[in-house]
Amino acid sequence: MTKKIGIVIVSLVLFSLGLSGCKMPASQAPETPTGEIKTTPIVIQTDAPAMVTQTEVAKTAEATSGEPETSPTSTPEPTRVIAVPTVTRPAEYTLQEGEYIYCIARRFNVDPADILEANGLGENDLLSPGDTLVIPQTGSWEGAGRVRNPHPDTYTVDPGDNIYSVACYYGDVSPEAIIAVNELQEPYDLTPGQTLQIP
Repeated sequence: MTKKIGIVIVSLVLFSLGLSGCKMPASQAPETPTGEIKTTPIVIQTDAPAMVTQTEVAKTAEATSGEPETSPTSTPEPTRVIAVPTVTRPAEYTLQEGEYIYCIARRFNVDPADILEANGLGENDLLSPGDTLVIPQTGSWEGAGRVRNPHPDTYTVDPGDNIYSVACYYGDVSPEAIIAVNELQEPYDLTPGQTLQIP
């Protein structure tokens, strides 16, 4: 009878471990009105909390039933697949806090001179958050420098950073991609010292 109770306990523990490994799919970043969004799936290896191995389950069952269990194996670390949005070039774009023309040109792979010309702006004209820019649909960033900082990377948030300024720090990374990879929720507030995964 004790052996049957031990087997039942081990079966219940293994069943509950199997269920705890099930995850719902990650939520996607919100759609933006600035253009079409496509997605590219990537795999993220998570830092899993300490997981109970079958060896530990067997030891627990042996301690309660007095009979040894066989075939100890460990449970694999979980991975998750996140769809990272790939933002296409919009016809117009409204600047957010922390963004500027060269940042937008890098993100959408546009020559900054073409953005200035399309909007009747000079190199020294100042823009503010909320200003809307016409984004040329032809041309591309010329030469090096579109990627300002290498990525994939991790970024530690500084005071005053927001999701848009962090995207500009990397150049060709969109805020939507950072939001998706880090599973951020609106209003996407960042905390100094917070670590972000950059795709």
